[in-house]
Amino acid sequence: MIKRIFFLTAIILIFQNLFFSCSSSRRQAGHHDDVNLQSERLISNKTVEMRNNSFAFDIFNELSDTSEENLVISPFSISTALAMTYAGAAGETAEQMSNTLFFERNQDVFHEEFSSWMNQIITRGAEKDQLRLANSLWPQEDYPFHEDFMKLIEKYYHSAFYKVNYKGDREAIRQQINLWVEKHTNNLIKDLIQPGILVEDTRLVLVNAIYFLSNWKIAFDQNATHNARFNVSSEKQVNVPFMFMRDTLNYFETEYFQAIELEYEGSGFSMMVMLPSIGQDLNRMINKMDAAGFLEIAEKMEKQNVEVYLPSFKVRSKFDLERMLAAMGMPYAFSNLADFSRMTPLDDLKIDKVIHEAFVDVHEEGTEAAASTAVVIIRKSAVIDDQKKVFRADRPFFFAIKENHTNSILFMGKIVNPELRAE
Repeated sequence: MIKRIFFLTAIILIFQNLFFSCSSSRRQAGHHDDVNLQSERLISNKTVEMRNNSFAFDIFNELSDTSEENLVISPFSISTALAMTYAGAAGETAEQMSNTLFFERNQDVFHEEFSSWMNQIITRGAEKDQLRLANSLWPQEDYPFHEDFMKLIEKYYHSAFYKVNYKGDREAIRQQINLWVEKHTNNLIKDLIQPGILVEDTRLVLVNAIYFLSNWKIAFDQNATHNARFNVSSEKQVNVPFMFMRDTLNYFETEYFQAIELEYEGSGFSMMVMLPSIGQDLNRMINKMDAAGFLEIAEKMEKQNVEVYLPSFKVRSKFDLERMLAAMGMPYAFSNLADFSRMTPLDDLKIDKVIHEAFVDVHEEGTEAAASTAVVIIRKSAVIDDQKKVFRADRPFFFAIKENHTNSILFMGKIVNPELRAE
């Protein structure tokens, strides 16, 4: 039986109808000129993968700063679901989404570029059946969505469409969407949408699902797995199973951290693991990282003889991201000021929920990963040298699964205590 690493994430973007509130104002919704200027510099002349990785570190740091627990997300899944949503945005709503998500302002250019990047990753993943991705839209059957919006989503995101009636049996619709997510994540994400999320005013749910399965290129020796001490903090230690490998691997180190790259079969994908030096803080290390720094580390790695001691771990995370995304710079999309006029001729939609779930299970022989993202939209109402190196991950560490041609981050997380194993 193959032991695997599982990664799952899920985001629900729910659109609902909106009734305008007189107390709302553009200033109250929040418009940050400094953020806009910074994003302008970062967006221009950057590749899609660099822009996506920039958003990845932004949202991961927001989540990591508020959590002292194990954590995993799929920025690839989140970005894909929000990219489909962005296709319907206009005006200040689109501008804020562009700034926050590092999306190209020109929608025609953006969707073609994003689709090309996404399809390249899918194609490489399909060569050894390692990666699968699926998108779906669940629109209200009698709501007037623009035909051009639906055609764009089908053309660039290869989305399936399922017309439903949110004014009727919403529990049946909820179960139908959840079953779709289960199917496209190999039954690893269940009950993504909880009871009560879908309401009579729900008009659209956008869903992304991603599934990854691969053996390591160089497997850990199962017979060498052993229990050892992991230092959760200076005050707390736990005994957990450590996997062991001795081989020639991509490796990089500074006085502040060590980094190794563990490749999957075919070398098209890999996991990068970063370990702060003794006495260094994990969150501080992560906070100093960005897309450019991540790329620099990947490019500076060299083949070294390395002994790797890495604990097996299993972690699941679930978040509601709407407040965080609003605080990061795109509040209009969730407010009565939302402008989704590229989606519908009616000025009555806003994003209600962005729900994200992720799961990872790391073992000796390989990795299985899955992610799903859904956007729920409702009516408006009131995220080399020959000397042996030793990489002993016996303290909190950061990891990222990436596609190697572009260094695009598909999954990322941190392990604070591998003893805490998710179901």
